[in-house]
Amino acid sequence: MRKLLFFLVVAFVATGFCGVARASHLLVVDPVKITAVADSEVDLGVVGPGQKLEIVMMRETGEDAKRITYAQEALWDKVFVARETLPLGWSAEDAKFYEQPMHAFVTVANDADDGVYYFKLRTLDEYEGTPAIEVAAKVRVSRELLDAYLEQKTLSVGVGQPALYYLHLGSKSSASDALAVSVRGLPSTPSFTQKTFLRHNSETVLPLELSETERGEYALAFKAESLSSPLIYKEDKGTLVVLSSLWNDMFAVANGILLFPSAEQPIHAGLGLIARLFG
Repeated sequence: MRKLLFFLVVAFVATGFCGVARASHLLVVDPVKITAVADSEVDLGVVGPGQKLEIVMMRETGEDAKRITYAQEALWDKVFVARETLPLGWSAEDAKFYEQPMHAFVTVANDADDGVYYFKLRTLDEYEGTPAIEVAAKVRVSRELLDAYLEQKTLSVGVGQPALYYLHLGSKSSASDALAVSVRGLPSTPSFTQKTFLRHNSETVLPLELSETERGEYALAFKAESLSSPLIYKEDKGTLVVLSSLWNDMFAVANGILLFPSAEQPIHAGLGLIARLFG
C-alpha cells in the first residue's frame, strides 16, 4: 500500500512539473532574453523620446499542438501590440504573420517625459489550438542614454595636415539608433558632420579626420546627437594645435610646385624627398 501511494505521489508531481514545463509562453530574445508566461511582466530596459524599440520574439509556444494528429510543438502565428494599452502619443507595428523570428516595433512619443511606462503584447495561434496570452512590457524613458568622449583630447599637426581624433560612443538604450556627430570650432570647416549607426546597448569608436589651413590653437566641440530626438545627445571638448615648421613645410612641398626660379627647383624637390624619406 505504501509503495502504491509513493508511486501515485511521484506520478502526480511529475505530471505537475511537465504541465509547468509545457505551459504556453512567449520567448523574447532581443533587446533582452526572457521567457514570459501569461500575465507576467517583461522589462525591456530604457529608451529615449522618439526612439523606435524593436522587440524580437520566437514563434515557439511551449505547448503541444492540439489540432494535428502527430506530435509537434505549437507555434505562435503573430504577436500584436495592444494599441489601447500604449501611452499617449506612442505608436506601434505588429509582428508579421508567420515570420521567424517575429519583430514588433514600438515608437516612443517625441515629448515623452522621463519615467516608467507599460504596454501589452498579445499572441495569436490560428490553427494549433494554443490559447492567446498577454504579457506586460515595461520600459523606462530617459534622455541620458549616450556616452561620448575623446580618447585623446589634444592633437598637434602642421598646417593642412590631417588630425585624427577617436570619439568613443556608447549606448545605454534598448533601441538601436542613428547618430549625427558634429565638430565645431575650425574656421575652414565650420559645419563638419558625420553620421553613424549605434546598436542598442553597445559601444564603438568613430574616427574623425580634421585639418586646418591656418596656424593657431582651436577649441573644438564634439557632439553626438540622436537622429530620433535632439533631446538625446552628449558632448565633449578637444583642442587642435596647428603648427608651422620647417619639417611641415618640407612635407608640403610634395603637394605642388612653387614658382621658384629654375635654379632653385632642384633644391625644392630635394627638400620634399628628404621629408618623405625620413618623415
